[in-house]
Amino acid sequence: MSELAKINACAKRPIDIWTNFIYYPLSIRLVYVVRNTGITPNALTISSLILALIGCGFFTRGFYHDVIIGLILVQVSYVVDCADGQLARYKQHFSPVGGWIDQVADRIKEFAIYASLAYGYTRVYGPDDHIWMYATFALFVLFLLEYYGQIRMGKPQPAVAAEANNASDQHTAKEADGFARAQQLRALVPFRGFLIGEQYFALLAFIAFDAVRPFFLFVGILGGLMCIYRPVIQYIKLKRSTT
Repeated sequence: MSELAKINACAKRPIDIWTNFIYYPLSIRLVYVVRNTGITPNALTISSLILALIGCGFFTRGFYHDVIIGLILVQVSYVVDCADGQLARYKQHFSPVGGWIDQVADRIKEFAIYASLAYGYTRVYGPDDHIWMYATFALFVLFLLEYYGQIRMGKPQPAVAAEANNASDQHTAKEADGFARAQQLRALVPFRGFLIGEQYFALLAFIAFDAVRPFFLFVGILGGLMCIYRPVIQYIKLKRSTT
């Protein structure tokens, strides 16, 4: 297996299609370039944060050409953010501090991106209370979705119970019912769970056309729907696993 293939195997999957086909091809090549250097996963995490904050500085200016520069920097920051975890898995360099830094950096970037876009918008178009309201709500649903991603419903079965239910589980897994088929098809949906890669692609798609207000509305509405959808699906999966 080539080194690039080994690095590719370190990428977390399944993931949204935008990350899989746009961001990961770039991030695994970045890992390939830095794999034999002294660059650490934490260094990539901090670099990603710095790039995003510089990009947000351009967002605050509000003018289109500045916003585009900021957008490019923020998109590159997400590629670097993908690479930090891949490098950690490739080199087997894991630490609780590294995971904490990654989580904190992600939250800082989210706040900075939405606040700077809203501020830049008001600098160009004048004071607008609604834009701040939309940005705040969009941030709220993103933080809530991140919280959902940190928890799992139900408890793992004890080993004895798992063995006792093994035959039943295998039979259930082979059933091609409507729910299972729907879950398989969901992987092909462009915004299947509004995961972080989908959020960054939405940022790219809207802000490239200077559509700040529609972007906030899109994130708020779709994110709000996913805040309902995700726990419902988790509950259905939990019920199915206990029957």
